[in-house]
Amino acid sequence: MQLRDRFEKQRRGRFERLKIIFPILLAGWIPSILTLVVSYTILTKTLESRILRDRQTFIQLVGHLVNHDLSRTSSIIEYYQTLPEFAKILSAPNPQAAAEQWLSSAFYAHPLIDGMFMTAPDGRLIASIPNDPDLIGKDFGSEQWREQAQALNGAFVSAVHRRLPDQRMATDIVGAVRAPERKIVGYLGISVLVERIGRRLATIEFADQSLCQVFDQNGTALFAKDFQPNPGTVSPEGEIFMKEIRESSKSGHFERRGNLYSFSPIESTGWVAVAEQPKAIAYKPVHDLLGRMTVLAAWLIVLTAGTNDCPRGLANRAHGDFRVAREHVLSTPNRSHPAHRA
Repeated sequence: MQLRDRFEKQRRGRFERLKIIFPILLAGWIPSILTLVVSYTILTKTLESRILRDRQTFIQLVGHLVNHDLSRTSSIIEYYQTLPEFAKILSAPNPQAAAEQWLSSAFYAHPLIDGMFMTAPDGRLIASIPNDPDLIGKDFGSEQWREQAQALNGAFVSAVHRRLPDQRMATDIVGAVRAPERKIVGYLGISVLVERIGRRLATIEFADQSLCQVFDQNGTALFAKDFQPNPGTVSPEGEIFMKEIRESSKSGHFERRGNLYSFSPIESTGWVAVAEQPKAIAYKPVHDLLGRMTVLAAWLIVLTAGTNDCPRGLANRAHGDFRVAREHVLSTPNRSHPAHRA
């Protein structure tokens, strides 16, 4: 009977201690678990979308920087191609002497351009800077720009190619010059070297393991390493990039081979600026934050579990005091009992 009573008291004692410990555990564990759930769901998506927006803003700024050089040069073309005096030079029976004189004055009036040329309606060279007498009267790479330029009222930005006088990588910005009756009497072009564009981009500080590239309308990469001109032709990788970009929206992101690519078109050129970075590096701030949140939540759970010892010790101490007091009472003779009276 006494043994059963003892088991019942021990069972009630454990239940009483559990009623104290369990609310403390819930109070510490539930906020920690909720913190982890929020961190791995809502917070992760929010931070990743913010990173993508920042990357998009950055690559758009790169595109605007490249477009600044090209649009400024296009405005020069669009100004000169509408001048009646310029159309008269190209309409003359022998325009070479007047064209060379005009180019010499116009070229040095614009210090941020790398070359100028004038051609006949069929693309044969009349005059150019830099000058190469052997090219006079020959086709001046018109397959790169003539068909597109004659269809526009403004200037056309060609794909990058080797410039004929010196074989340096460049793009030609060309506009058709028309007589008053709208007949094309020739073309005016300005060369912009790829290395000039690369020098401007090289001043930008990029993120860790981040690469920036510009592709022309044919998918040719403008730059090799450290923004030096790329002497190669269209690569299969560039064609894949351009296909991905054309199938996507005007600007955005895509993933390929563990890398994250952000792209933005360069206005009025058909070119595209692309930023490449390993996906693990791009999202490293998110992963670091999640790791810290996990460690913090784990410490909170451990510390909360450690507080079990406090209420358990108090309960055990109270139970021990009660047992000592009970034994003391039972072991003390009852003087009021008849058997203990003198």
